[in-house]
Amino acid sequence: MPPKLTEKTFVKDMKKLLFIAAILTFHLHAFGQSKSNAAQEQQLLSYLQKQDYAAASKYVDSVYQENTNDPVQLAQLAYAHLMAGKLLKSEAQYLRIQQQHPNNLAAIQGLAGISLKRGNIKKAKDYYREAIRVDSTNALSYKQLASLSSKGPQDVYLAYLKKANSLDPGDAEVAVGLGNLYVQKEEYSQADAVLTPAIRADSSNLRLLELKMPVHIAAKKYEDAVATGEHLLAQGDSSTMVLNELGKTYFLLLQYQKALNCFLKIDKKEMSEETLAYQVAQSYRGLRDYKSAIPYLENSIREGISSKTASYYGVLGDSFERINKNQEANAAYKEGLKFENNGSLYYNIALVYENKLNDKKNAIEYYTLYQKTLDQNKQAKTIKFIKSKIEELKR
Repeated sequence: MPPKLTEKTFVKDMKKLLFIAAILTFHLHAFGQSKSNAAQEQQLLSYLQKQDYAAASKYVDSVYQENTNDPVQLAQLAYAHLMAGKLLKSEAQYLRIQQQHPNNLAAIQGLAGISLKRGNIKKAKDYYREAIRVDSTNALSYKQLASLSSKGPQDVYLAYLKKANSLDPGDAEVAVGLGNLYVQKEEYSQADAVLTPAIRADSSNLRLLELKMPVHIAAKKYEDAVATGEHLLAQGDSSTMVLNELGKTYFLLLQYQKALNCFLKIDKKEMSEETLAYQVAQSYRGLRDYKSAIPYLENSIREGISSKTASYYGVLGDSFERINKNQEANAAYKEGLKFENNGSLYYNIALVYENKLNDKKNAIEYYTLYQKTLDQNKQAKTIKFIKSKIEELKR
């Protein structure tokens, strides 16, 4: 699945957000700009477009006075310093803007960005909530809150994503985050409602197209799912999700060889081995190659069983013993033998037969089985003890 929208998306969004908010918002509110100011702004824009933030920072320091109260100049200083990593300077300038204009959205969002760069997630959230109070229609503030809430309660993360999406349906990152949640919940109609307008806005976005595949499958639009999957492969996207969804689609279309080809290309580390092995086995069965299917089915069964299952049965058997339900104890121990174990269950069963059920014949049988699991070099004393036990019971 595509990843959640997280705080890692911050840098790209802040470039977009602060560039527009800090440079253009104040410019629109500035009156009577001189030609010299226009030339300075053009030079600054040139540095920012080239992402030469160090040069931009030096430039604004050279053309504007540090103690300026002009909001446009302060905005340009704050933004350039923020992108150059001069957080203290940037913060001071945004705070000065906020003192002049308490509800200025660009200043609030700039301070949120500085808090986030410093790792102060709580403070960043507070600023973004303040930004929403100032402008409840600002999609980017909701998007940032969603990214900062991705590791918390899912209902909060979902609420912010839904709001951001409602305000800007064409934002691909928000659509991916929200669409992914809906696909995970198998709420495919909601996922489709989110993905369709986002794809309309950016039909070349591979993450959006990835999520469209399970939506197509759920709607039984198998040909559409195949077309999308093959397009993604042609674009170089051979991710586990694409190969798995495409393989499942080919299987549903009874095109077993193509399904098998997809499943076999999936990296085992990227997917549940139990599920992958079963899908490969089913594809072989579709091709009537039962011999090839068998080892994959065996692997699927093996992967589906916890390595601790035998231990669980051991504890269950011991619990029965402690309340003198000895038949039930041995039944539990024997169930544990069906799974991987270190041989200790044989010993437990033998003890029950010997000491609780007075069944020497079965006690000998299980002591013998236990002896065979012992290492002759490392457990010589134990082997000697078990042999003496067996001899004693035979008398």
